[in-house]
Amino acid sequence: MLNTSRNSKQAPLPRYDLIIALFSLVAIALVFFSPAYAQTASGPADAESLAEPVVPVVQINYTSSVVTSDETSRCLNCHASRQIKLVETWEKSTHARNGVGCYECHKANPADPAAKNGHFGFSVQLPVSPLTCAACHPAQYASFASSSHALAFETIKNQPLRTSSPALFESTCAVCHGNELQMKRGRPLNHTWPNHGIGRINTDGSRGNCAACHGHHDDSLERARSPETCARCHRGDTGPAYESWKASRHGTDWHLTAASTDFNRKQLIPVETPLKRPDCFVCHIAPAAANATATHNPGERLSWKLAAMHSAHTENWGDKRMLMQNSCRNCHAGTEIDMYYRRLDAAVLEFNRLASEAAILAGSDRKALDRIKGAAIKGRVGAAMLSPLHTREAIEKLESEKP
Repeated sequence: MLNTSRNSKQAPLPRYDLIIALFSLVAIALVFFSPAYAQTASGPADAESLAEPVVPVVQINYTSSVVTSDETSRCLNCHASRQIKLVETWEKSTHARNGVGCYECHKANPADPAAKNGHFGFSVQLPVSPLTCAACHPAQYASFASSSHALAFETIKNQPLRTSSPALFESTCAVCHGNELQMKRGRPLNHTWPNHGIGRINTDGSRGNCAACHGHHDDSLERARSPETCARCHRGDTGPAYESWKASRHGTDWHLTAASTDFNRKQLIPVETPLKRPDCFVCHIAPAAANATATHNPGERLSWKLAAMHSAHTENWGDKRMLMQNSCRNCHAGTEIDMYYRRLDAAVLEFNRLASEAAILAGSDRKALDRIKGAAIKGRVGAAMLSPLHTREAIEKLESEKP
């Protein structure tokens, strides 16, 4: 029989069993009293109720290679040891050399939904609004705000993918066109952040993202002027501006003199450099002469709206064409420029005709209409960029839509 006497003595637990039991009790207590367990017990947590992840803060007395404000110095005491390459990149920038640092760009209005208040005594935000840049660069901001770049999100906001799969929308269309940021107390409510698209709608109501062209933390003029930067978005089967330029005489020879041109030079005037062939920057942004001005509106010199099923002239297209021709005259005679535009106008109208004929046959077939529109855009861009390859391929695609 079992001995149930109170005075019976039990063998003491071995030491390691006591240790295991102690750790088990501690583990159970941690799970039971954790925020995750409490949220699970009370129901699913939403984005607003999720606790901020605790990241160990290691402060150092960081001495920057540039002169900074007291606020930025405090930022660097934490971030220099965590975002090492970011800080190294910034310290070599023009901004850093002029006393523009972390706080000057990331400081926030406490009422802004993107603001993270009480961040070591500061109100800061991750997305840098173009209104922040406008404080020092008002003319550039005003020029950009009037551009189609600033309105890039408007062309995709009604895409079905935006509602059916926000994550895929952010990974495709929104990468170039931007998205409408939705944040609260400095934290994203959905997939709209991070986003660095050029037509991003910011929480302060502004449109755009300067870093889309200039980059983050190194404010590189060379990057903003590079055709490779434009190529990140202006390429592909339905908008092959970059590929068409590369296939043209302008693009194939561009690199021969580009290597000896300082694209980081402030107030760069291409006609005064060794550059002998035009690129995106020369035609659409740079001043044509010393007495001309640069622009942050790449459409300021475009006389046609090419990205449509049927192209039409832009507003004040005659004045815009003359601005573009000022750049052309640095290399070409007036007669050659005139004949180029006569031929371009004829090609645009011809692609309008081909697209109309194909669209009538397509009827309500949405996929066929999309193919027709893409081919028409490709053909017009090829004609504008002097790429016979892209022009011919577009004609063949439009002809193939006919039975």
